[in-house]
Amino acid sequence: MTNTTGTNPVQQPLLAIDNLNVSFSTPRGVVDVVRDVSLALAPGKALALVGESGSGKTVTARTLVGLNASNARVSAGRLDVLGNDATRLSERQWRRLRGKDIGYVLQDALVSLDPLRTVGQEIDEALRAHGIRGRAERQERVYAALRDAGIPDPEVRARQRSGELSGGLRQRALIAQATVLDPQLVIADEPTTALDATVQAQILELLAGLKEQGRGLIFISHDLAVVSHLADEIAVMQHGRIVESGRADEVLGNPRHEYTRQLIDAVPSAAGKGTRLSAVPRVSVTSRPTRLSAFSEDAPALAARNLVKTYASPDGTRRTVVDDVSFTLAAGKTLGIVGESGSGKSTTARIALGLTEPDAGTVTLGGLPWVGGAAPAAGRSEGERSGGERYGAGTGTSRAALTEADSTEDGGSDRGRSGFRRRGATRTGGPTAVTEDLRRPHRPDIQLVNQDPLSSFDPRFSVGRVITDALDAGSVGAPGERRDRAAELLGQVGLPLDLLERRPLTLSGGQRQRVAIARALALQPRVLLLDEPVSALDVSIQAQVLDLLADLQEQLGLSYLFISHDLGVIHHVSDDVLVLKDGRVIESGSAEAIFTAPTTGYTRALLDAVPDMPERRPAVVPGATPSAHNPAGADR
Repeated sequence: MTNTTGTNPVQQPLLAIDNLNVSFSTPRGVVDVVRDVSLALAPGKALALVGESGSGKTVTARTLVGLNASNARVSAGRLDVLGNDATRLSERQWRRLRGKDIGYVLQDALVSLDPLRTVGQEIDEALRAHGIRGRAERQERVYAALRDAGIPDPEVRARQRSGELSGGLRQRALIAQATVLDPQLVIADEPTTALDATVQAQILELLAGLKEQGRGLIFISHDLAVVSHLADEIAVMQHGRIVESGRADEVLGNPRHEYTRQLIDAVPSAAGKGTRLSAVPRVSVTSRPTRLSAFSEDAPALAARNLVKTYASPDGTRRTVVDDVSFTLAAGKTLGIVGESGSGKSTTARIALGLTEPDAGTVTLGGLPWVGGAAPAAGRSEGERSGGERYGAGTGTSRAALTEADSTEDGGSDRGRSGFRRRGATRTGGPTAVTEDLRRPHRPDIQLVNQDPLSSFDPRFSVGRVITDALDAGSVGAPGERRDRAAELLGQVGLPLDLLERRPLTLSGGQRQRVAIARALALQPRVLLLDEPVSALDVSIQAQVLDLLADLQEQLGLSYLFISHDLGVIHHVSDDVLVLKDGRVIESGSAEAIFTAPTTGYTRALLDAVPDMPERRPAVVPGATPSAHNPAGADR
């Protein structure tokens, strides 16, 4: 990558924007999305646009590269982009600027890169579009761009498709694509969202390198901790307006606007466990009849011992993805599992849920064999196992069926008195293991909340149907009661009842995640497995969901197995932490011990990679609080 400062002297800004307004014509009328935005950016500097979803930051960025939709109306007192009046540029002129003079790095590399083309072909297209015809020259520039983006073996990676690369390599490939033509200005839209801490740190270092080369950088993010390590200046956006702007250390160290202070307070790494991150009132859980089960309150909620899982590789060897993993989740507590991509977090979670059988090892759920385990004591009665009459057992398995399974033991069945199949009974003897048929009666006790709830909802279903479908599957209550129960569950997660008729696609990310939690609570579980439940949410919405989970845990006595790449979130929610690397437990212990005195170099490296918020100074704000119309209007 070459230094571009020679074509744009330092005294000439790359961007000079005064009173930018962007609106969209819709069937419901004109919607104002960006209002009175003023910005400036010099070469070699980074400007961060910070705000929640819907704040207007992405529309502002897309306006700077001429990529707004055809129904957009753009006006400005001044909209100077690289010395061009952007309000007068034709689409043909924009195409000459995009890629060559302005690079754009999108958030989701897996979606942004064509899965049918190689990474090299993706980057080569930009070169051909800007008139570079020599094949050998284009190939060399592709390799150089990949190499400069920190991708090892660029000749090999250029021949791979996006699905063959890790998340970090895919994001680097997007950066290579955006910078292959040496643009003066690079716009990066949430480029580190959902990346592991160490990969995120590497991407931030790469973006910082672009500044050092003299390029201007616009960095869009909702993560203030990330922004604090890259930005020279910050503009905080809310409802389409800039409510506060200035030097990064001033905005973060001494925020003047209430909204900025709320965003900073919502960062989990800035608050310990038990501290509320949002101003949203606590939810109140309505008392319900307790579903009885064989779940023992005296035993660990979930315990794994010596789990091993291997998979066959294309070369005929076997690859170990979970290697001798053990953990204990105490009742009413939270166990956080952290690790980079490929560390074995997801496979461990699938084993814990009883969705993947381990090659070795056992899991118990509330003291009962759950995965790969031996049967409980033969003297346990059927009533003790099922817990007597249950409200909404959610199994579809009748008491008669369980009794029948027990009664066959003396008749030569391969099921024991407990109903757990002894795999070795019909073979040559060997370890006993739990089958899915015998796991099913206890499935209500452990439920999953996915990272992306939208992908787990039927898009044809209303919110009410999403929840009642879970109640139907669990045979919870009479059919007529299930609608009332769905409404009650919505109230438990802090959602209004009018959402029952809405489809999930029309909800915000935070609302969808609350619906996912409501669905998981439908069968009155004892354990929730939370797989990256807040990774895609804005920081303030993330704070609200984390507070909700804390309220539910306190009021319902839930136990959480919490998986996340965000160590700030893990520190905030966890009582104990398990650190995984290459399928093995590298370190485990109390959250306080792990985060204050880690014993392994790997854990220290993970913690060092986490961007911390700068020390916040006491706010001394003379004069009036600045308004949205005049964010700089307060006395200084």
